[in-house]
Amino acid sequence: MAYVLETALYQSPIGPLRLVEEADGPVVVEFPGRSNRVRWTVQVRGATPTIEVRESGCDQTRALLDAYFEGRPRPFRYPRRLARWFDPSPAMIAVHRAICRIPFGSTRSYADIARQTGLHPRLVGQLVGANNLAILVPCHRVVGKRGELVGYGGGLSRKRWLLAHEERHAGLVLR
Repeated sequence: MAYVLETALYQSPIGPLRLVEEADGPVVVEFPGRSNRVRWTVQVRGATPTIEVRESGCDQTRALLDAYFEGRPRPFRYPRRLARWFDPSPAMIAVHRAICRIPFGSTRSYADIARQTGLHPRLVGQLVGANNLAILVPCHRVVGKRGELVGYGGGLSRKRWLLAHEERHAGLVLR
């Protein structure tokens, strides 16, 4: 079995993002300095897979990010296929899917996500921090209990920018 991964650097309004994509779509969107957090565990039955990595366009991921930064995000569902690469726990999948349901221009607290998923807020915090698809799985929309900006792998200044960007464009979102 062989897999091809594309990788590219995307210049966003908040700085460069490292993209990794497979034929089915995004695998990683990360800020520089975060790559050591990604733990790859290819889950394949049978023979050891061949993985080819190419510096390329990552066109699907770029299109999603371009739409986001233009203020017209496309819906993104946490894909089941990511289990092939990262072996996410059921709790991680639940948290990341809950985050994907937070509307553009809105926020939810860690406690809100904990209530929604039935998990402890500290575990929710850890799982939010383990997000390997920055912006697409919009963990920047998760805030403290009183709405304060806390914890973001890209830095609080980027989190602040992303939330302000969404606030400016929330009225333009096509549903």
